[in-house]
Amino acid sequence: MRLLQLELKRVLKTRVTYLLLAAALVLAVVMAYIPVTFIGWTELDAAGNEVHYTGLAAIQKRKEHQVSGVITTDIMKEGLEAYQRVYAEYDAKNINSIPAEVFYAELSQYQPFVNDLKEAFADQETGIAPGIKELTLDDADAFYDHLPLRLTSVVRMESEDYPAAQSAAIAAALKKFERVQTPYTYYFGATADSMDYETLLFLLVTLLCAVIAAPVFSADAQTGAEDILLCTRHGQRRLTAVKLGSALLITSAAYLLCGVIWIVTTNALFGWEGTKTSVQWLFSVTNLLPFNVGQMQWVNYLGVFVLFAAEITFVLAASAWAKNNLTAMTASLGSVLLPLIVYLMLPERLNSWAEALLPGSGIGLSNALLYRMYNFDFFLLGDHAWFQADVLLVLAAVKIPLFLLLAAWGCRRKVRR
Repeated sequence: MRLLQLELKRVLKTRVTYLLLAAALVLAVVMAYIPVTFIGWTELDAAGNEVHYTGLAAIQKRKEHQVSGVITTDIMKEGLEAYQRVYAEYDAKNINSIPAEVFYAELSQYQPFVNDLKEAFADQETGIAPGIKELTLDDADAFYDHLPLRLTSVVRMESEDYPAAQSAAIAAALKKFERVQTPYTYYFGATADSMDYETLLFLLVTLLCAVIAAPVFSADAQTGAEDILLCTRHGQRRLTAVKLGSALLITSAAYLLCGVIWIVTTNALFGWEGTKTSVQWLFSVTNLLPFNVGQMQWVNYLGVFVLFAAEITFVLAASAWAKNNLTAMTASLGSVLLPLIVYLMLPERLNSWAEALLPGSGIGLSNALLYRMYNFDFFLLGDHAWFQADVLLVLAAVKIPLFLLLAAWGCRRKVRR
């Protein structure tokens, strides 16, 4: 324990570590606040002039105006009737033909529900959503009953290049969707944009923590101090375990603290009642996750932590095998960014498979775990289908002990050298 305390103190007292941890904490607050600036509201004042609100003021206006609670089919019909009435009044073909103040006053409170109604009744072959005038009150009344049909058509279109696995993908999706509770609940709060910034925060924190962990072993190898330490009483197995433990404690604490700060700050700004919103209103009407927004924030936070731990253990393994800091740093930062590059550059049939096998899989932007969870992404092979988010988490759980053993082996190799 004494050695662990000394190692923690040594790492934390370095200027680079201090600055990187401070930057991570600042990023957590910044990434929570940026989505707030995207919120807007427009209304007419007593003189008939347009008044524009943004940020926290706009959020408060939306909360006061938004239809909230359990969204029944009666509310869906009420929203559709309001849209069709205003569209007819202005002879509008789309929402851009309606004055902004009219939209905010008469339609904005129903916007999430009507948009999802259009998505639910999109053409089953092309995926093109119908116009407002094409929807009927019967469609609104059948909204929840129609969702499995919509889900089936979406998964069929997503897997059309894999006909052998198509049935398995549809069956897996429908089985997951059975856990989703209807009718959905809605309160204005944290938006889909804010979840994007949670994902970006985790990528940046991972990069910062990789920089902290990269020199843990390689710094001693570069300076020659390693040769002296390996000759001491506790310089082999015990010191290796201490260095691994201290690096994992520091980086894990940084990730966990930044994630909590982001969640608390985001919900404090947008309002905690918004956490009760069904995730289907934010992402897709047939989203497979049985969570509300608050639960989704924590599930993403904890899920990415497993991926984060796999990445940091790889960084430590790279540090244990590297002979200098430059090599360790290059391998570490490259391992964080490579999954994103592979996902973007390789053909669609290969990118998900290749990216999943890399140390930092699921941490990134378009390849992030969040999007694997709320999209309809399956690994398809033969006549089998596996939900990609589940596979990434299982693989990460395998990678963690594997990379720890690789790090220990790297240190043991130096003893025998």
